[in-house]
Amino acid sequence: MSKQKERIRKKRQQEKRSRWLVVLGIVLVLVAGLWIVFSNRQPRNNSVPPISRLTTRDFHSLAFSPTEPNTIFFGHHNGLLVSHNGGKSWEPTTLANADAMALAAPPSNPQIMYAAGHDVFYKSTDAGKTWTTVTTDLPGLDIHGLTVDPENADRVYAHVVGFGIFTSEDGGSTWTKLSDTAPPSAYNLAVGESSESFFVAAGQAGLWHSVDGGRTWARISEASDEGAVALTYVRANGRLYVATLGNAAGLYVSEDRGQSWKAMSLKGTLLAIAVSPLDPNHIVVVNDHGEVFASRDGGVTWLDK
Repeated sequence: MSKQKERIRKKRQQEKRSRWLVVLGIVLVLVAGLWIVFSNRQPRNNSVPPISRLTTRDFHSLAFSPTEPNTIFFGHHNGLLVSHNGGKSWEPTTLANADAMALAAPPSNPQIMYAAGHDVFYKSTDAGKTWTTVTTDLPGLDIHGLTVDPENADRVYAHVVGFGIFTSEDGGSTWTKLSDTAPPSAYNLAVGESSESFFVAAGQAGLWHSVDGGRTWARISEASDEGAVALTYVRANGRLYVATLGNAAGLYVSEDRGQSWKAMSLKGTLLAIAVSPLDPNHIVVVNDHGEVFASRDGGVTWLDK
């Protein structure tokens, strides 16, 4: 009888060990599965490494120097920074404690730069070394969009909040109203393939286009339905770069003035874009975390070596 009890006891022990081995096997499978999932998960911007990170409170505008390939200006609500190594490091400029929400650097005259924002309009005639305030006849100075004709450094365009889009032919002193039909949320302007073509990024209102010099505007329905926050047009290759909003937020490019789009590998909320006038394949972008990204091959890869 004792031998039978011993056999039963051993059998029960074996059954317990078997159950524990099954449980342990299931746990190991789950751990292995989770490791595979998390090891392949793509972090922000799909593992694209930033070349630097800005520590300002906000991130608004970028502009390349028309003559120095690796000189880039970055504007924010409290001033202007400059990088002389393609965006890897930044230093302050003489334009400090001043709103530089929007920047414009015309390639036709590399000595001239414009900076504008809330209640300010500045101009530099020495490539950004020093700045002076321009007295304008605009009805307001809450400027959320600024661009300049690539072929005429004195022809400036601005979106004045609450008043519409204006143009100046004398470098910002006197202005003429072009339109009040552009969406009121417009705050990023770009001149297209000619002085008759304009693009506007208007936040949740989307991407807009004008083909009559900015007098009338129409929404580009082919663009992301969730909005457009930043843009730039490259005359050298006809590319239009747009940063979108929403679940599919990221950088998109069009080579047919917005009729079709290709998603690029840079994802997330991107607030400023600039393309070098000296090299149309050199792109610099800043996201909402202040991370700076750079591409030297038109956005195919984002490794700036």
